Amino acid sequence: MALALVAAAAVTAVVLPADAAETPVFTSGDVGFSEGGSLDGLAGRLDAMDAYVGDRKPMLRLDLNWSAVQPAATDEPRFTALDPVVDAAAARGIRVLLILNYGTTWTGGVHSFPSSDAAWRGIVDATVTHFGSKVQAYEVWNEPNYARFGDYGDGSAGVRRARYWQLVRIAHDRVHAGCAGCVVLAGASGVGDAVSETRNDNESAQWLDWAYANGYKNSFDAVAHHPYPAWNMGRSPSRPECTTRWWSMFGPPDAKCAELAAVRAVMVARGDSAKKIWGTEFGYPSTGTGITKLTPAAVRDNLEESVRMWRALDYTGPLFLYSFRDAAVCGPDPADAECHFGLVDTAGKPKQPAYDSLQLALTDTRLRTLAPGRSLHRASALRSTDGRLELWLRADGNLILYLGKTELWKKVGLQGVRLTNQTDGNLVLFDGAGKRVWSTGAEGRGVSDLDLQDDGNLVLYPRDKSKKLWSTNTYGH
Repeated sequence: MALALVAAAAVTAVVLPADAAETPVFTSGDVGFSEGGSLDGLAGRLDAMDAYVGDRKPMLRLDLNWSAVQPAATDEPRFTALDPVVDAAAARGIRVLLILNYGTTWTGGVHSFPSSDAAWRGIVDATVTHFGSKVQAYEVWNEPNYARFGDYGDGSAGVRRARYWQLVRIAHDRVHAGCAGCVVLAGASGVGDAVSETRNDNESAQWLDWAYANGYKNSFDAVAHHPYPAWNMGRSPSRPECTTRWWSMFGPPDAKCAELAAVRAVMVARGDSAKKIWGTEFGYPSTGTGITKLTPAAVRDNLEESVRMWRALDYTGPLFLYSFRDAAVCGPDPADAECHFGLVDTAGKPKQPAYDSLQLALTDTRLRTLAPGRSLHRASALRSTDGRLELWLRADGNLILYLGKTELWKKVGLQGVRLTNQTDGNLVLFDGAGKRVWSTGAEGRGVSDLDLQDDGNLVLYPRDKSKKLWSTNTYGH
């Protein structure tokens, strides 16, 4: 009670002017970067991020870090650390998603939910007033279903969950009072603290379902989720381990096997299917201790597959990569995988081949050839040089060769997720379980390239172009 009185006196809630701006449009084609809590040198990296995504403008996810903005209850909030980055983003047309986190020592602890409604209301008001139109979206906390990020009361899942959604409602009301067009995101975005291998009271879908059951449906505009595949086990989104769905925060569209699908199933069941799920953190480490190590090519494939699968879903919003650069400061063990999620290393050197291939996926660039060992993932295509023909592995898993809107050749009903040009010469379509559902039967004929020719023919050629190994026989267009 004493703490609440101090906080209420220190931060006086104000009535903010409503912003008449229209709600900005966000789609699954929007690319974001989440760089963690450190702001060092971040403003200087924005040009590189901007260039990386081509004609699209990237988004930027930042931590408020309340304890640094307002170290003591009697302090006025100061945003001096954030201002240079937010200003630099605004100058480049880069939209900002600001995380309203974490707590402070005077509100119950840095990684605890604040006990004072007045203090929470005050910092939200001050933040929205200060940044105005420079921030377009707000996320309420980061991975609140982890006790190490969002403790409260006796630490039980029920008590913590209830307090979190109370804070969401306050934040939603205060953000919209000052910025009618801003988007407010909420949700238990992390895996959460599992009680055992088969029980997780902090599961994302469970926290969200509780919110609907307790009247919070209108207290958020979109759901925040971190669709990491089980990277510590070397898994891709289409190949989760499927024992417990929360270990695969991404996964195929199967609510029994993947947390993303489970979260969506809750939204649909609760009559809230119009809202989008934003992937506010996603990535794959290039190396690290204690994880299943993958080749650089496998890391590339898992990242590219993730982007393609995300965009194939009709209920997804922006996807934020964690991160553009490796963490410069990362705890006591520099070999920790958490330090190595960047597309570039700490010196700014691109990590190949993931850097170039992911850029093509993010900018929707379609090539005419599929090189040996490469895959065409769901919701992606090859395009002929003249642009008239496209080979699509569609979101529904159908593989179709188009001339404009005319179908020249197809393989349908197979639920394909990946078309791989194997190094043995065979072109193979795999489903989400990794099962071969179709192939050209050209195995054992050596390294080859798949080429979508301008005449309409899709052809497998050996590297010396001596003869066709296989084709769709759709030439003459």
